[in-house]
Parts: sequence; structure tokens; C-alpha cells
Amino acid sequence: MKYFLFFFGFTLICRRGWTFILANKRIFYQNCEIFNNVDLYDGPVCGSDGITYANDLYLDCVNYQTFQNVIPMHSGYCLPVDDYCKINLFYRPICGSDGHTYTNLESLSCVNYNRSQNVTVALSGPCKVMDRCYSYRTLSYGSNGVCANNGLTYGNAAQVNCLRQINVDLRILHNGSCTVREVYDIYDSVEKICDIANSRFEWNPVCTSDGVTYHNPFKFLCYKARDLKTLVSDNECEKNTQFSCAHLKSSAKTFSAKDEVCGNDGVTYQSIHHLQCHNNQNKYLSLKHSGACVDPDDNPCRSIPEESLRFPVCGSDNLSYVSPEALWCAKLRFPDKSELILLGLYKLQPLKAIMSEISYKFSFNITIP
Repeated sequence: MKYFLFFFGFTLICRRGWTFILANKRIFYQNCEIFNNVDLYDGPVCGSDGITYANDLYLDCVNYQTFQNVIPMHSGYCLPVDDYCKINLFYRPICGSDGHTYTNLESLSCVNYNRSQNVTVALSGPCKVMDRCYSYRTLSYGSNGVCANNGLTYGNAAQVNCLRQINVDLRILHNGSCTVREVYDIYDSVEKICDIANSRFEWNPVCTSDGVTYHNPFKFLCYKARDLKTLVSDNECEKNTQFSCAHLKSSAKTFSAKDEVCGNDGVTYQSIHHLQCHNNQNKYLSLKHSGACVDPDDNPCRSIPEESLRFPVCGSDNLSYVSPEALWCAKLRFPDKSELILLGLYKLQPLKAIMSEISYKFSFNITIP
């Protein structure tokens, strides 16, 4: 729909999203109130400052008069803040107008709000081009892990070369996984290490003196800073799951409250052996801390990662969840899902067999800290 405005003999054609471009704004934006009418120019818009403006032109005029840079987030009136970032546990992918796949509509709404942008839904389902670097040249390079200078382990050299289009400083240090020492030398901040440990999945296991396998060097260094655990090897502890299960069957030991540990699924286990034995059913289960799960932050519903750090998983209820934490959250929140089991990663790519192998050895997430 077009609108014709007549000012001082000038004719201006306006559409949704257009501003005054045919004349100097000093002429047309002397009085913003003439545009302050929700019945004009397709009606109200929500600004990135959380304020509803009568229409696009009124917002642009206010920006001009007040030297602001408020952008329209979406058509219609602004909603309460909580409505923009409601968490949907289920993986229902949509393709955004920016070409990125979002885990669900609620996640897109939250990203728009946090980044003050106006990405719309281009189509239901994932975008046709997804995470291009994730499977880049997998057929020719295979799952030959490499360590990059950001301390992260990638599936192969081709993935790192692909990511260099985003980060020109990224380079390969050597073939094979990054070690604890290398990650320690790269990051001088425990806080930064813990941020990565708590928000990014990578299967690059390390073994500690108490027989616990940590998913990657970041997890180990984060907890080492708290509990002073000692590294045994840059690899998975030998058969700790089988050992723990066998130990529980053969041992007559009575466990007390001091033996309790908290898993990252929000469940309190009687001992580290109980957690490790349960790990046989859930590869993404790991130790969160010693002692029972009692703090609010122990609830996996509080640990669901932001959009860019999610990797969807499949549940035994034939539903897909945005992350392991989301599945565990559903298990605790809904009584009918108390027996819910995490079956594995949601396969986004057609190369299922190859991708499955990579998923167990290396990280899905290609975000560079």
C-alpha cells in the first residue's frame, strides 16, 4: 500500500519501512506529532527500546529529533519482556529471513529482542543451507580431529579452513585433540574457561585422579579450580562406567549423604559410582559438583543454552529437544516424562553414519569464543 503526503508542494511516496528520502528531514520532521497516529502508515511498531511507536515515520522522526537510533523490532505493540524470551523446550526449527535456522519460534523472538533486530520467519523447518562448516568436506577429510589455537577441537582441517571465513585468526595447532595444558595456556581466566565449559558441548574427554571422566579440558579446568582435582590423562578414564556398575553390584558398601553427587541433569546420585553407572544410558551426563543438587542453578531448566550454543537431541518419547538440558528439564517438569531417556543427537545432516561418528568424538558447535 502506498501513501501520498503533500508538504510545501513536495510529494512523498511512503511504504512500510520507508522514511523521508525525497527532501531534507529538517523540513518534514519539524513536528513529529503529525505522524503520531496509529491509523497511519500501517500502524504501530515496537522499537528496540521497548516502546511502542505509532508507526515507522513517527519513530524515524523521533530518532531524528532526539538523536537516537531506535530501530523497529516488529509490527504491532510491544509485549512484556518475559513474552519475548519464553523458553520452548522442543526442537521445532524455523528458517529466519537472515538465512539462519532457529530451534523454535520462541528462540527467534528472544534473539530479536536481545539483539534489537527484526528477523522474520522465512519458512517452517530448517534453512536449506545449515551450518555449512559443520560437515564441510567430511567425505574427503573424514573425522580426523584437529586442535585449533582457540583451544577447541574440530572434526577435521576442512572445518577450520571453512571457519576462517568468519575468523581469519583461527589456525590449526596440530592434528588430534587439544590437551588440558594447551587450553590452560591459551586462556588466562578461569571465568572464561568456565563460561565455555558451561555453554558449549565438546567430546574431548580427560580423566582425573578420582576416576571421573570430564567431557573436555574446559570442564576439567573449571572444576579443578574449585576442587583441586588432578589430571591423570587426556583421555577417557578406562571403563569407568563398567567399573562403577560392577562395583555397585559386588560391593556391600552403604553410601551416606557425604557420598552424594549432583549430575548436570539436576538429579542427586548416591555416589559418583551411581552417576557413572547411569552414564551408560546417557553419554551427556556428567558430574556437576559434589553434594546433593539443592541450589536453584542445579536445575537443568536454568541451564538451557542460548540459541547459538544449542545442539538438538532426540528423546525416547519420539520428540526432539533443543538441548540435553531441555530434555532433562522436561523430565523433571512433566510427571508423564519421568522415564524419558536421551537417545542421541538430532541428525541435521544427510550423512548420518559419518556425522554420528563425528558427534561422539568432536564438537557440534562451531561458535568461536
